[in-house]
Amino acid sequence: MSLLRGLTLRGRGVLAAGASASVCGLLLGQRDLLRIAVLLLALPLLSLALAARGGQRLTAGRTTTPARVPAGSSTRVRLDLSNPSRVPTGVLLAQDVLPHALGPAPRFVLDRLGPGRASAVAYTVRPAARGRHRVGPLGVRVTDPLGLCEVPVRVGGTDPLLVLPQVEALPPLTGSSGWSGGGEDGERSAVAAGEHGTGTREYRSGDDVRRVHWRSTARRGELMVRQDEQPRQERATVVLDRRARAHTAGGPRSSFERAVSAAASVATALAAAGTGVRVVSGERAGRWVEGPSAAAAGLLDDLADVQLGDDGELAAALRAVASSGQDGLVVAVLGRVSPADLALLARVPERGMRAVALLLGEQGGPREQPPGPALRRAGWTVLDVAREDSLAAAWARLGGAA
Repeated sequence: MSLLRGLTLRGRGVLAAGASASVCGLLLGQRDLLRIAVLLLALPLLSLALAARGGQRLTAGRTTTPARVPAGSSTRVRLDLSNPSRVPTGVLLAQDVLPHALGPAPRFVLDRLGPGRASAVAYTVRPAARGRHRVGPLGVRVTDPLGLCEVPVRVGGTDPLLVLPQVEALPPLTGSSGWSGGGEDGERSAVAAGEHGTGTREYRSGDDVRRVHWRSTARRGELMVRQDEQPRQERATVVLDRRARAHTAGGPRSSFERAVSAAASVATALAAAGTGVRVVSGERAGRWVEGPSAAAAGLLDDLADVQLGDDGELAAALRAVASSGQDGLVVAVLGRVSPADLALLARVPERGMRAVALLLGEQGGPREQPPGPALRRAGWTVLDVAREDSLAAAWARLGGAA
């Protein structure tokens, strides 16, 4: 039965004709008819063997451009198929294997490949869901030149495709610089040159005499030199609430996916503005990044595969923020907030941090008050993103309130 599966309708017909000819040859005693029967019986089997051998020697390479793509954007996949054997193939029916999140599997029909020849095809993938996916291997049905058989083979391996969360472009925050972040223990670090943030220190052997600060020297009675200072680095933490009970799940439009996208957008905007930023979700404290390229390379990769967690994730994230002591600005991307959660959230502004809450989930049950007023009384700046036209509109309103 496995042999017959590899034969096409034409191949089965030839095999049946060979079997009929052999029976007739034996009954009639016709040797010539038996010779024809042997040829008809051997031809499909020989074609099947050659096709299987040729298919096993096929090689395939895959190039994905780009290999990191935001959800909803397009990426191009190029397949290079070659035949290094000395046996030509028939027509090739190819189908690349894709996970469900990347859409339907593309199919191709390729002309026969001669010995040592290669062929290339390309297709476009538009992933709808973020995550780390594997593309491949390539499934190929190899046919013989006579069209008597089709042999399915797997060619090549799998290649990674990283689908990042969607990032919405946010306007820069205007107003008070406190919205951008806070210092690291209020310290400043000295640099070798510059004219802003100037201080003084005692003269040291080797200092340029042109940097002597004569007014301070006269006041202190000892030689003083100018010391330029670099403003303290600003730090901000984005807290992602990934509790399963706080979100709706089930697709790109769920509140959790919108929360992940909002966290990515806020962190990317802060990093691009020169703020050191990290994302904390539960006990997972992401790396500190700064600058657009750093945010793209590290922060978004970490958010690509974050999943829903248990009820203790928010408390663990807020403990991580409180224990760091390095955060001037905390942006909490929250799902549904219950009265029990308010006590945890109220402790953040008490530590002197600027606190912004982005509310994305449905808030307040039949007997519950919306959490916005309580958070504001605790010192939070509340942005109800669910009621805004977009995250960018809410973020712009935050800049105006700074």
